[in-house]
Amino acid sequence: MGRKLVIDASIYREPASGVHLAVRNGVLAEVPFLQASFQSLLIASFPPVPEVECMPLPTWAGTAVGRIFWQQCYLPRLLKKHEADLLHAEAYTMPLNCSLPVLLNVHDIIALEYPQWCSFQNVCHMRALLPGSIRRAAKCLVPTRHVAQRLQAVLGVPFRKIEIVPWGVDYQRFSTVSQLLEFELPENYFLFVGNLEPKKNLEFLLKAYADSAQQCQCALVIIGRAGWKCTSLQQTLRNWSGPGQVRWLGRVPDPVVTAVYQKAKALIMPSLEEGFGLPILEAMASGIPVLHSNHPALVEVAAGAGLAFSPYDSNELADLMKNIAGNSALREELRQAGQQRAQKATWNNWGRQSANILQNM
Repeated sequence: MGRKLVIDASIYREPASGVHLAVRNGVLAEVPFLQASFQSLLIASFPPVPEVECMPLPTWAGTAVGRIFWQQCYLPRLLKKHEADLLHAEAYTMPLNCSLPVLLNVHDIIALEYPQWCSFQNVCHMRALLPGSIRRAAKCLVPTRHVAQRLQAVLGVPFRKIEIVPWGVDYQRFSTVSQLLEFELPENYFLFVGNLEPKKNLEFLLKAYADSAQQCQCALVIIGRAGWKCTSLQQTLRNWSGPGQVRWLGRVPDPVVTAVYQKAKALIMPSLEEGFGLPILEAMASGIPVLHSNHPALVEVAAGAGLAFSPYDSNELADLMKNIAGNSALREELRQAGQQRAQKATWNNWGRQSANILQNM
């Protein structure tokens, strides 16, 4: 009989984006590799995973505050009840009074470094629990070298305690031609995918788009729900009065997202800060070029298959947009490079490496 492992994926909730999607995909990828070594208990509020005991989060813990209280006060009792040998905490924090070996997924430390770009609730949560969780964890699992370096520089975490395993992409989903559009889109458009929040640098993107729209003859389509500190941005998007056409679609179902990706001229990701950058891989798998900021995490994810620009120089991005719009040979070159990159970035690889780390703890 294998050791007993509890997987805390309680952070997942709808509408899912970013880290929530990464947690769900990561759990689904690692479970098959765990079955030979562990009896696993999965705590998550997404559909049951075959051949694994699943426990949904209590209804009262569905809010962010409720989940924090559950994790700190109820999860330790659950670990004792199930006589757990290991805990895999899938997102940022763990019970601070947990005595078990813990593999802690740290997706980024943006709330500690750049609180001005985060919600007040998230900053309070991370300041209260993230440093202590990292200290107590046996291992920290991060998605990029950039995050590993920030852990070392900001919190003094030794590199021997950090495991770097990049996230993946569902290549089959994004590369299979989809026609599932619920609305008409412009014939030519650039695409942004992500929640509306300060770190995404959308005001910068809008300026670059305004400077290039007339020459590019492309619209700008934005997918993502309203996050925080974005009231003025929402008004700008709803009442765009600049050159070209800006369409904010809000939250879009996953099958429709795939079709929107595939029909875009290019994805633009102008972020000021990221821990990873899933839209880059999704766009590459979808067969469209990627323009991304020169932030270290995004450069790492793109691996040379996209075009980088300074997130502070809108003229540079505007020039790239004009070049992409008018140069079919460049678009084809980036399309091929991107698909080759995406084919190598699999969730299966993440799951295998994550399970191997747990097996050796």
